[in-house]
Amino acid sequence: MRNPSLRRQIALEEFENKLVINEDIIVTEYSPDVFAFLRALDGYNNDILRESLNPEANRKMVFKAGESQGKSGSFFFFSKDQRFIIKTMTESDFNAFMRIQKHYFKHVATNDGSLLARVYGVYSVHMEDQKPVKLIVMENGIRGATRDSIVGVFDLKGSMVNRIVKGSKLSATATLKDRNLLKMNQEQIWLRFSQKDRHAILKAMQSDVHLLQKYNLMDYSLLLCIQANPDFKRGKRASNNETTQSVRSRPSVDSDMLRSMRLQFQGSRHKFLSACCQYIYHIGIIDYLQDYNLDKQLENFAKYTVLMKGDGISAVPPPAYSQRFLRFMRDHVIIDQKEEFKKKKDPLNLSRRTRGKVSVRKN
Repeated sequence: MRNPSLRRQIALEEFENKLVINEDIIVTEYSPDVFAFLRALDGYNNDILRESLNPEANRKMVFKAGESQGKSGSFFFFSKDQRFIIKTMTESDFNAFMRIQKHYFKHVATNDGSLLARVYGVYSVHMEDQKPVKLIVMENGIRGATRDSIVGVFDLKGSMVNRIVKGSKLSATATLKDRNLLKMNQEQIWLRFSQKDRHAILKAMQSDVHLLQKYNLMDYSLLLCIQANPDFKRGKRASNNETTQSVRSRPSVDSDMLRSMRLQFQGSRHKFLSACCQYIYHIGIIDYLQDYNLDKQLENFAKYTVLMKGDGISAVPPPAYSQRFLRFMRDHVIIDQKEEFKKKKDPLNLSRRTRGKVSVRKN
């Protein structure tokens, strides 16, 4: 079917359909045509999905996964080829997704730059005499970032209460939180988003958060993975090995090589190259199926009113949550630290105004 609009309309109509795959262990795939369409947009056909999720190939990954470190205790694992994340859904998660699904699909299908972690399938696994288990298959937003190249991983909400991972010898792959990032930003310059990327990311983020707020969802996070760019390291070594010119007279990486690096990231989703080309940023909005239900409202009351923890708590109503989330990302995450540092040193931009010679007329 060549007409994308017609394919999208048919996919939307298929949301109510279910596909029973197996008769002994009943696996129900919700909206199979819709998710097949969404996967196709990202270059994944059913054969790729079937191969990635092959039970035999993923047996070790399942046993290694165990219980996640999240508060919900949900079980998740990465597919062996690292393309997908398979995660159990709570009943609340499932109901939230069923409520948002049509508008979610339309949103991500028509906004290629959306930062919402892509959902590629929702399933129910029912074994005899056991309660059905809901599963969600999502993209792995940090695929391609090897353990050796990762310099930092953060789960960011814009909240300050209980948002720090303590410890003096944390590994680079440990998932840190908001206050960790603020502290580390004082010690090093590693957030150097280009002006073009800052504009695109914040615009997409605002659109995504508006959708989540509309459906009473909150407590979502921005997953930020900072990776050392391997091409930058190789380019730096190549430049340093040049003997035709002195090291001092050449840039650290050849300008043509920098231009080539930037071209590789044009049009990529969830993956951005730093202004200096030294870092790769993997970013995506995750865990966005938490409804502001009675449990969260009671948590807000207990922490804000009883324990007096202030408005820095995570459990706040969706409008307040979205505003705080966007403000934190704009002011502390999607930034160019070098540019921010210059502004602090020269808030009135006097150095630029007085640059060059000043002529003085004598009478």
